[in-house]
Amino acid sequence: MSDFGLICEVNPLHEGHAYLLREARRLGAERIVCVMSGNTVQRGEFAVVDAYARAEALVRCGADLVLELPFPYCSGSAESFARGGVSIAGQFCDTLIFGSECGDIERLRRCAEAAGSAEFRSAYRAALERGEPAAAAYDRMIGERVEGCLGSNDRLGVEYLRAAAELGVPLRALTVKRRGAEYGQETLCEESYASALAIRRLWREGRYKEAERYLPREAAEVFCRVREEGLMPQEAILSAALVSFFRLYEGADFSGIVGTEGGLANRICRAAREAGSAEELMARIRTKRYTDSHLRRVMLYCLAGVYPEDLEAPPAYTTLLAANERGRALLAERRRTPTVRVVTKPADAPADTRQYAMARRLDAVVTLAQGRSADAFLKCRPYRADDEKKD
Repeated sequence: MSDFGLICEVNPLHEGHAYLLREARRLGAERIVCVMSGNTVQRGEFAVVDAYARAEALVRCGADLVLELPFPYCSGSAESFARGGVSIAGQFCDTLIFGSECGDIERLRRCAEAAGSAEFRSAYRAALERGEPAAAAYDRMIGERVEGCLGSNDRLGVEYLRAAAELGVPLRALTVKRRGAEYGQETLCEESYASALAIRRLWREGRYKEAERYLPREAAEVFCRVREEGLMPQEAILSAALVSFFRLYEGADFSGIVGTEGGLANRICRAAREAGSAEELMARIRTKRYTDSHLRRVMLYCLAGVYPEDLEAPPAYTTLLAANERGRALLAERRRTPTVRVVTKPADAPADTRQYAMARRLDAVVTLAQGRSADAFLKCRPYRADDEKKD
């Protein structure tokens, strides 16, 4: 059987994601495995809907198996995000499929070869030491070696290909050209393909009915139910929790945490004492040198206690979030030769791992914003698609 893997966030799941799932089937996928971010995402933010609900939406929209891309990989740089995702997807799939702006897998391969060279890495480090912003340096250097510009999803695709090569994961790679809105585009399109950012903005403004136009019906039903149950994390609570946390510490308390070098931790802690919200905190620490995503990631790293070795180590385990009958059959097959542990119930996760400790800290914040007990996620069970048919 041909098993396709998607590394994704679906924050939230929209028509563009559904299109990619359909394209995977058209291109020969018999089973589709999604390695999906947990309760935080790569932009350094908490997801607008928790991982179990987003995983249910994926299976209802065509995926067969959804496994968690755990923290801190899910909130890492493109390189960390890709390495974490590929290390899990490679255990269950023979093909990796992803969306990209260029839609040209051979061009992305050339970019990956360039970015993976020792000469590129040396020049990149030198650019960062000169104070050049990381994203700008990366794009400039790729453009000097491979003609043309890269979009955000192109960059992720390049890192997927690099990760597969460096980890020795034998994944065939396919890319599908993105349709509709660009990544991060806030304006809404006339057609049905809106960006996740634009949809999140509609939700924040309470325009839920309008947002449904840009969601597959099955996903809209899941998110509507979560909203009606009061389980969408409240941004005001997340904001207060973040600012309160940094008010309790000094920059020196975060020595060694990823990204805090150069006085950034001091800057965050000082700003928190004056800020009344996470939005104001961001405004006070924003600089030309760092992207907003980088700053938010560093704050999550401080909150969870992420050290360089945590990002360098492979995932200790992944959590089963959702599956249908085909997905469970695949899981049973691949579990016979596991290299990454699959946890069905979070309560059974290896509590002696750093990954578990970091996840528990973040879950405590998410559950607070949901109005639930700090241990709520330990009691969660994966969504089973055929359970509904038996009811």
